[in-house]
Amino acid sequence: MARIAILLADRCHPKECQWECQAYCPPVRMGQECIVEGENGKPVISETLCIGCGICVHKCPFDAIKILNTPEAEEAEIVHRYGYNGFRLYRLPLPPTQGITGLLGPNGTGKSTALRILAGREVPNLGHFEEPGTWPSVLEHYRGTALRAHFERVAEGKLVAAFKPQYVDRLADEPSSVQEFVGEEAAARRAIDAVGLSAKASRRLGELSGGELQLASIARTLAAEADLYLFDEPSSYLDIIHRLKVARLLRELGERKGVLVVEHDLALLDYLADQAHLIYGEPAAFGVVTHPLPMRAAVNTYLTGYLKDENVRFRTDPVRFVSHPPKLSARRDALVSFPPLAKDWPGFSLETAAGSLAKGETVGVVGPNATGKTTFVRMLAGVEPPTRGVPPPGVTVSYKPQYLKATQATSLRERSQALGAEPNFDLKLFERELLPGLHLEEVADVALTDLSGGELQRAAVALALARPATLYLLDEPSAYLDADERMAMARLLRRQVERQAVSALLVDHDVYFLDLACDALVVFDHPDGDPARGRGEGPFAMREGMNRLLASVNVTFRRDAETLRPRINREGSVLDREQRARGEFYYEAAS
Repeated sequence: MARIAILLADRCHPKECQWECQAYCPPVRMGQECIVEGENGKPVISETLCIGCGICVHKCPFDAIKILNTPEAEEAEIVHRYGYNGFRLYRLPLPPTQGITGLLGPNGTGKSTALRILAGREVPNLGHFEEPGTWPSVLEHYRGTALRAHFERVAEGKLVAAFKPQYVDRLADEPSSVQEFVGEEAAARRAIDAVGLSAKASRRLGELSGGELQLASIARTLAAEADLYLFDEPSSYLDIIHRLKVARLLRELGERKGVLVVEHDLALLDYLADQAHLIYGEPAAFGVVTHPLPMRAAVNTYLTGYLKDENVRFRTDPVRFVSHPPKLSARRDALVSFPPLAKDWPGFSLETAAGSLAKGETVGVVGPNATGKTTFVRMLAGVEPPTRGVPPPGVTVSYKPQYLKATQATSLRERSQALGAEPNFDLKLFERELLPGLHLEEVADVALTDLSGGELQRAAVALALARPATLYLLDEPSAYLDADERMAMARLLRRQVERQAVSALLVDHDVYFLDLACDALVVFDHPDGDPARGRGEGPFAMREGMNRLLASVNVTFRRDAETLRPRINREGSVLDREQRARGEFYYEAAS
């Protein structure tokens, strides 16, 4: 194992501390220059002199230091390194010449960096951060490997890569229309039609929703004539219907070209890809790319957290799924009952049926976008007045909205302590269970305005769960989260709801997240296929609710025999045909 020292430069504020890292470092106190001031006025930590005691990690008031061991990763395997105490990426995925390869791992471990390098948008420095990387040194480093041929074509300008970026919301600042952004040629028009944006081809990008921006970005990538296609998180902002539509388009592309996909929706990636590279490591510190694994083995290995070939365990507890047996009658006591509700707008109307939520029950709210799911929870929260019907009176609600924007420069810790002075906030629960359960300790003292999308999402969920309530309403709590964060949040949500004997409604599109977190589903759709109308019914038991949803999407699921995780059946396969014949789209038994 190699010890590495990471300084998170954006968190380090040497003018606001007493240089505790240096003052308490044992080698420094013995006269060695283990921690010195760098050219930028911030500490530089010698990995050679560091003894791994961890004192600087605990003494730093800004949690800006990480001292880590990298299992099975050698210095010779470093592909790219950002500074002496900066992030480093070990190994690269092998880009396919045909077919689809997935890239699966936590945020901050180098997936997007790997895509940029393979696309030729960044030249790897092979760990020599003092000067920019050069293609001759890269070609010499990879001599005798499959990556040598790939980088030869990149260096000579003979390989054309089409790249779908991760953050599509930035496209809203572009002044062009969808048609101008994707292209005017015939291939661009076909791509716009394929993703379902033909009716909005003349609209400006700034007028589109997040999901429509994602579809426009995917259409532009599909329309490009390239040798290698790279898609960074293509399912973000999309509902389950559009996720499957995009998956089918990418599979058609993979029959002709090489496609590399980074994706956190495990069910979608399992359906999409033929094989996958896992990335393990420490976010913002290092990432190690594994050798490719068949898709089923890759996802199962990711869930169990143990790589047999490398003898590396990167997850303490394996992720386990269950088949959702019916809850005992004693746990079906109705806690919250709501009447039929309706909301009318010019051009759209929503109707939801009456329903009830039990004590300790977490219910998912599922269905295509623009069917009224967010409006439903807003009506229950008292934010949106219904046209007809009255939300249940006397129910204490804690509501986390869909779209988040930090407006205060205070930190999460300062915000929680200010709320802790009020009777409707449980500060002890927040600090004892929610901060560690949602992995927020490291960013608790960072200004809310400086948090990433995923960090802000987890902070908002933690603040919502710390408010004592009868009913918790969380709109898209898994947005911006990686697969690990989604699974951790699902387990925490379920545990908190059961322990406190309250109820929760979760609006979400990730089938794995819903399967881990929920006991039942409220299903939304367009009755008779009319886009001007939305309808919500339920709660239904998980099996019935998923059958209703998946029948409308026209896809079947089975359960993996090893992990019990849901898996999408390939169209026309034996299991797919058998389940359709029985009307069983969400199969409970392992197979």
